[in-house]
Amino acid sequence: MPEVAQPHMEALVAQVHESCSVSVLDGDEVVYVARVPTKRIMTVGISVGTRFPAYATSMGRVLLAAQPAHWLDDYLATAELRPLTRRAVTDPAKLRALLVKIAAQGYAIVDQELEEGLRSLAAPIRGEHGAVVAAVNVSAHASRGSSGMIRRELLPPLLAAAQRIEEDPRAGLTR
Repeated sequence: MPEVAQPHMEALVAQVHESCSVSVLDGDEVVYVARVPTKRIMTVGISVGTRFPAYATSMGRVLLAAQPAHWLDDYLATAELRPLTRRAVTDPAKLRALLVKIAAQGYAIVDQELEEGLRSLAAPIRGEHGAVVAAVNVSAHASRGSSGMIRRELLPPLLAAAQRIEEDPRAGLTR
């Protein structure tokens, strides 16, 4: 996946001038498996292998939203949903409602929940039979604009990049 995703991520970063990552779900965390940073410096140090709690990240929410109901029930009953920022969603019922919305709309946006000043937008990468196998995101400093503006500017190219990764014959993700 990382080798296949890399050129598509590089093209996305060149287009939107924001960092891009791909992650997978490992228990209750996301693990970064590919990363293309932008030239700007963010205070969150992220590299391949970095782990974050899934509930607080856009990629994590995309991946959580794709899980079967019984798995999600167990996750919400046992995960430590601690506030990483004052904006973090830590109530299991509110998080479940967000995940239902994410599953329906096909993307997630997280507004300064992992770190103040950081907004991120993620989309699923689907494999065989439409199962979500990974997530791809772009992250931007909040000064770039409102969540709505970031969604309008970054979502179309992000979704296109996710589709290109899925359709890349080297990925073996064809449906």
